[in-house]
Amino acid sequence: MRTKNELYQKAMRTVAARRQVARARAEDARAEAEAAIPALRHAEEEVRVRGIRCALAGAAGKDRTEAAAALADAKQKLTALLAQSGRPADALEPRFVCPKCQDTGSVNGRTCECVHKVMQQLRRKEIEALSSLSIASFDTMELRYYPNRADEKVGGAIRPYMADMLADLRSYAEEFDHHSESLMLFGNAGLGKTHAALAIAGIVLEKGYDVIYVSSPDFFSKLEGLHFGADPAGEEETLMQTAAGADLLILDDLGSEFNSAFLISSLYSLLNNRLGAKLPTIVTTNITDGALLEKLYTEKISSRLSAFVPCLFAGDDIRTQKAAE
Repeated sequence: MRTKNELYQKAMRTVAARRQVARARAEDARAEAEAAIPALRHAEEEVRVRGIRCALAGAAGKDRTEAAAALADAKQKLTALLAQSGRPADALEPRFVCPKCQDTGSVNGRTCECVHKVMQQLRRKEIEALSSLSIASFDTMELRYYPNRADEKVGGAIRPYMADMLADLRSYAEEFDHHSESLMLFGNAGLGKTHAALAIAGIVLEKGYDVIYVSSPDFFSKLEGLHFGADPAGEEETLMQTAAGADLLILDDLGSEFNSAFLISSLYSLLNNRLGAKLPTIVTTNITDGALLEKLYTEKISSRLSAFVPCLFAGDDIRTQKAAE
């Protein structure tokens, strides 16, 4: 799990590498063109000299009309030479991926949007390595796997209930911002809770927000290992700060981790910090009994989770149905 700063540094290196590639390819194109067009080098030098003279005239406060006309004429001759060889006017210029910042990563002293885009791509790859994000979307959640039978817990038939639920979750993702509420997706195993959470993650990432996805047993097990083992680089604190500060944190499969005093303390700290900062969190869990939740995680944690909007998933195990097809 990279921090935002680590993502930024990696994105800037990626953009800088793009610039180097663009400039190297432009140099190769220039060398090829100069070999094919004997007069090209002289024409380029004429443009350079005329450009300097025009700039000097402006700096000295002189009339630039004559100098500008000479520069325009030199550029026209260079363009004509390129055209005669079948090359466009910009054949010798670097072709940057981002025309706004020319792959420098900065526009008017601010980070270019292309850097943020690379950061989103890096975060997406990170989540994909930990989950099934690449195939998770609301469009791939087929309602036919949810039965039409009535269920008193949802107050009617399951399928239309789940259709409304998924539509609401899609809207949540599409309208996501820092004021969005925290959600608890709960229900029996195999009903699409993780799939829905990752579908939300995909949309929220596209909106430009930073999303952290962690599997609860893996995350807290790693924290505990660092806490009671060697951690010279302070990775435990970095992991906690990164999870606590994400625009959206998805804590998947809560309740499947090994319960311990360390887990209780870490989970409480994480939830408390995020609620205090008013940052949205999505928790998925197979625990459907509030009393059991409180027994496992203490009243303090249960009270924090009670502030989350409950989203009950109902039906029959979808994985089992798919395996039988």
